[in-house]
Amino acid sequence: MKKKLFLLSLAMMGLTTFTACSSSDDDNKKEDETSEITIQDSEYDAIINQYVDKVVLPTYNDLKTKNSALYQAVVAFGDAPSNANFQAICDAWLAAREPWESSEAFLFGPVADYGLDPNMDSWPLDQEAIVNMLTSQQWNDMKWTGDYNEDDEAIAAAQNVRGFHTLEFLAFRDGKARTLNDAATDGEAANAVYNESNATAWAQYMRNTAQLLVDDVTLLCDAWNNGYATTFKNHNGGDFTSGLSCIEQLIDGCIDIAGEVGDAKIGDPYDLYVSGKTNEALYAVESWYSWHSRDDYTNNIYSIRNAYYGSLDGSINTNSLSKLVAKYNPALDTDVKNAIDAAAKAIQAIPQPFRNNINSKEAAAAMDACAELSDILENELKPFLQNHTK
Repeated sequence: MKKKLFLLSLAMMGLTTFTACSSSDDDNKKEDETSEITIQDSEYDAIINQYVDKVVLPTYNDLKTKNSALYQAVVAFGDAPSNANFQAICDAWLAAREPWESSEAFLFGPVADYGLDPNMDSWPLDQEAIVNMLTSQQWNDMKWTGDYNEDDEAIAAAQNVRGFHTLEFLAFRDGKARTLNDAATDGEAANAVYNESNATAWAQYMRNTAQLLVDDVTLLCDAWNNGYATTFKNHNGGDFTSGLSCIEQLIDGCIDIAGEVGDAKIGDPYDLYVSGKTNEALYAVESWYSWHSRDDYTNNIYSIRNAYYGSLDGSINTNSLSKLVAKYNPALDTDVKNAIDAAAKAIQAIPQPFRNNINSKEAAAAMDACAELSDILENELKPFLQNHTK
């Protein structure tokens, strides 16, 4: 019996040794397959041009058009308050959210320099401050001037009472458009309702918020269209001194939003919920008034897809980072594409609405998928290009 066990042990040791050697051989094979690859920096030029001209600028221009339509819907409500016009605001808000969330893989340049992301998309909401704004009607408190400083408390206070989510709060309730005869359930700021006594201020608040969104998007589009796009494409000075430096920025933007979706947008509410802080978890869910969280997060992943594919429709453009990676390392390209697809599908698999399914197994799976996507982008895609570009 002991002899049989000894022989079995030897056999298992041999199997283990063989398996370990096989894994090492596979790793060495992968290194050998890519060791001779040299990517010329000039090969990135067409990709950068495609990215700017067919992804970034069209997304921002679409955002501008849809925010103008949102503003007009808000004005129409102010002129003639009705349930139908509340619904029209909600429809326009949902339409405007799509290009904004689809831009979050490229939150660099003017959008960062001018503080436009927190201007337009601060979250969580300060519901108490919003209700106080309705009472005071001091609309200038929504504005700030001077150079942007993310640590300036006065700027943060202004940003917390404006933007998409303030308008969402004023237009939606429990995933539906508000009505003119909503009934209050309690005195909590988070559950404030439109009524006869605040109707005028409510309409003015929506109009001021929508106008600031238009102003911010106009500034963003003008900055890209009137100089920044050319600077980025030329990459001959400043932050961008090579084609690779631009591609690194493209990838960094994708890494950032993949991490944010998994770690913050889904992860923060999840962690709060499982720790017993269920009310705080609910308030940490972005876009929960509209029940649009899941689609917001999916569009964030699509912003990564668009940047990598060089298109807005899910097709892979000839002048895309995907095509270049597929040319030199097809297995890596497949891994990136599969990770993007897996993250989007995992988010969509979360039962609707996310605010009611924060601690679901599907939410946990979505966090894992986003982490996998971020890891591939940061630890496989980016190093491959850095190590093989001349």
